[in-house]
Amino acid sequence: MIEYLDLGLLPLANNLKPTSESAKDADRYPLQVMFCPECGLSQLSVVVDPEEMFSNYAYRSGINQGYINHCWRMAKSLIAKFGLTYDTFHIDIGGNDGTLLKVFKNVLHHKVLNVDPAANLTETAEYSGILCITDFWGDNCLPLIEDKADLITATNIFAHLDHVGAFMRTCKKALSPEGIIVIENPYLIDFIEDMEFDTVYHEHVTYWSIKPMMELCCDNGMKLIDVEKQCIHGGSMRYIISHEESNHIPSQSVAVLSKEERVKGFDKVDRYLNWSRDIKNVIDDFHAKLLELKEQGQSVIAFAASAKGNTLLNSAKIDSNLISCIIDETPDKIGMFYPGTGIPILAIRNIMKILPDYIVILSWNFQKEIIDKIKLLGYKGSFIIPIPAFSVVE
Repeated sequence: MIEYLDLGLLPLANNLKPTSESAKDADRYPLQVMFCPECGLSQLSVVVDPEEMFSNYAYRSGINQGYINHCWRMAKSLIAKFGLTYDTFHIDIGGNDGTLLKVFKNVLHHKVLNVDPAANLTETAEYSGILCITDFWGDNCLPLIEDKADLITATNIFAHLDHVGAFMRTCKKALSPEGIIVIENPYLIDFIEDMEFDTVYHEHVTYWSIKPMMELCCDNGMKLIDVEKQCIHGGSMRYIISHEESNHIPSQSVAVLSKEERVKGFDKVDRYLNWSRDIKNVIDDFHAKLLELKEQGQSVIAFAASAKGNTLLNSAKIDSNLISCIIDETPDKIGMFYPGTGIPILAIRNIMKILPDYIVILSWNFQKEIIDKIKLLGYKGSFIIPIPAFSVVE
């Protein structure tokens, strides 16, 4: 393994604290990304105990309209492509508050099950009529599942896994003979090409492209039958997987995109080392430009107390002197403080009380929805988009 990105000692991104001081004093862990020349996988050098990160989780899928819209598009696409019907049994792994399953249930009225370790989120899902198992996905869940699943989804949780082989083997045991597994994950190639270093945080243990996904499937009696690029989260890949012995035939897109990765040099470590040097410039430039605005007497706040925002602000050594507060709509986050920086998190109604000159959009992957929402409040100031480079939107 070869290290190519070192962001230093950073706190857990979603470890919000009740006071500014406790947030600044939050435990920190190394945040370094390594590259495997043999399989092409990128992964963190240090893995934090999942219990510490996921047993109580502040992020809620249902608050993000952009994600909800994406779920509807996914449902329509999979129903059309695989002929899913009302008797489909669908398991969503890491299903959060049940947002994805609610969409599929509304379309097909089929049997659904959410498996998620965060009790606060499964409680919300169950209130919406979604059956849940509150636990980490593994063989321990299988005795609680009555039938084989026709569809298993895992959206934006695969990167969180350390033991991916065990995860895939449990999926294989739970999947019907002609069933499919749908994994969506931030795509390594977009991550590199669009300078998305802020998607590195301790919850994201691995960073995937097609080559390592194909090898993972092959090693566990599965096959990758389709890949589809998605725009969500700054560029994601949808991997569709079946049993090796199933009747599903791999599409041409698997071979085409796999070859494209090799042509672009993503199987060579130099591609990553050069990128890392550019990232240092992005981080330094972000800090310098915020400092310049401060010296000009301009006021700056941020929107979205996201995990990626925490990586950005901590790696750039930003505190409440440069960004006075972060606006968020998640009830569990409001009134808390951002780990490492100690910046307070306030409700959206505070924007028009503060009337800042600039708002940094930390969840830049949903910038259009966020900017439209803030403008509807009557805000007339400017927006800062930090990735792939510092830019101002009027």
